[in-house]
Amino acid sequence: MTPPGNTYLPPAPQIGRLAPPPDQVDTHPGLWPQLLARFRDLGGSFDPFANDADAGVRALGRAARQRKQPRANDYFAIGDLCARLTLHESHLSGTYAAKTIAAYAHAAHAAAAETRAVRKALISFATWVAEVARLLDDYESLKVGALICERVRQLGFIASSQADAQRLQDAEAQLRQQMAQMAEADSATPTGTHVAAERESRLLCDQGQILLRQSQAAEALATFERALHANQQNHAAWLWRAMALTDLGRFDDAIESYDRALALDPGSASVWNSKGALLMELGRLDPALDCFEHALRSSSAASALSAAFWLNKGKALFMLKRYEEAREALVRSHQLDPSPESAAGIAACREHLDDPTPAE
Repeated sequence: MTPPGNTYLPPAPQIGRLAPPPDQVDTHPGLWPQLLARFRDLGGSFDPFANDADAGVRALGRAARQRKQPRANDYFAIGDLCARLTLHESHLSGTYAAKTIAAYAHAAHAAAAETRAVRKALISFATWVAEVARLLDDYESLKVGALICERVRQLGFIASSQADAQRLQDAEAQLRQQMAQMAEADSATPTGTHVAAERESRLLCDQGQILLRQSQAAEALATFERALHANQQNHAAWLWRAMALTDLGRFDDAIESYDRALALDPGSASVWNSKGALLMELGRLDPALDCFEHALRSSSAASALSAAFWLNKGKALFMLKRYEEAREALVRSHQLDPSPESAAGIAACREHLDDPTPAE
């Protein structure tokens, strides 16, 4: 593997489009009922941008959702930011790589006239990911590079161009050859079979995540099942399986899958939060609140992620009509990461506390 300190890693390609100014958001208490659930897209899946852990992506995603008419430049800007986040400290993030693809594809859906620009953005990004993966020369980076080349090549924007599709196929083949050489070297060790199974499981899990972010929940679920067949101890596969099951409306199975993930990692704050969010949507408020408490106890830092946990706790308390406690939780969320949701929630709590008459 090439030492990262001795490797020139080119910056992520950028389209350079600027998102239009965000529409004004009313923080009147009447907005709060609209914000008691996380943002979902039209297919029912959680919006991958409006719910992102990165404050910049989240802000752009939520601004894009507020438009009466979708704007391509919103998604070009999101794609550029996700592309920059894909490389972090000599590590390729499969999550942000997949979100980059999804964002640029959204731009084409928002404006058919932008299809050519989207094709250029996707080709440039996939080529860059493949180049960085080869320079980093570690298995996880190579895996991300191969998956991104494969996924972009399969998109309709690219498949119609034989030359572009062939170029990506060649890049993918080279990356997979490097991966195979590493796997072969590992198989010579006594633990080689176990290592190979773990790698196969992680690879399938990453494939499933890309499918899920492209709103292909059924295909994603099948891929997560294959990942778990390879390695039942794959915590991430149980977590993502739960998300796919949620998108398919199989809520009880999703909760069971969250529980399997928590059995492997009881201190995973994000899993506790995700399970709580599902329970809250199902109206099971007391167990949801317990999950958010677990998430906050497990969270190690005061950050935007912790702000999301406090926000969800505030939502659950609000729906339980525990308005004083809800306001305290929402204030904590707003202090960590100010947002229209927390501001509207605080205002709604104050309205109830100033007028304690029970609602009809």
